[in-house]
Amino acid sequence: MFARVTRYHADEDTDKLLEGFQSTLGSLQLVDGFSHGYFMVEPSTKEAMSITVWDSEAAMKASTESAEERRQQRTESGAASVVSVDSYEIGLIAAAANVEPAHRRVESLEEQGEESALA
Repeated sequence: MFARVTRYHADEDTDKLLEGFQSTLGSLQLVDGFSHGYFMVEPSTKEAMSITVWDSEAAMKASTESAEERRQQRTESGAASVVSVDSYEIGLIAAAANVEPAHRRVESLEEQGEESALA
C-alpha cells in the first residue's frame, strides 16, 4: 500500500478546508485503487494534513493529475495554500488488538449493503 500526504496551511480557518475535502470524498471513493483517506486539522495553527491510501503505487501515480486538480481548487478558492506533497510506501499498519481499522469497517458496511461510513 502507498500513501500521499499533503500538508496545508488554511488561509482563514480549517472549516472551509475540511468542507472542501469532504466534498471530494464521493469522487475519490470511485477512483480505482483508492483504499481510504484521513483529514487532520490543528485549528490553533491553521495547519491541516490529508492522507490518501492507495492499493498500489501505480494507482497512486494514476491519481496524481486529479489530486493536483483538487489541490488547485482548494488554493484558488482561498481555502488554503499547499505546504508540501509527499508519497510513501506503507511499511506497517497497526491497530489495537480489539479494534478493527476504520477502512476495514467501511468495507464491512459496504459488504452489508449499507452506505459507506465515509460518505
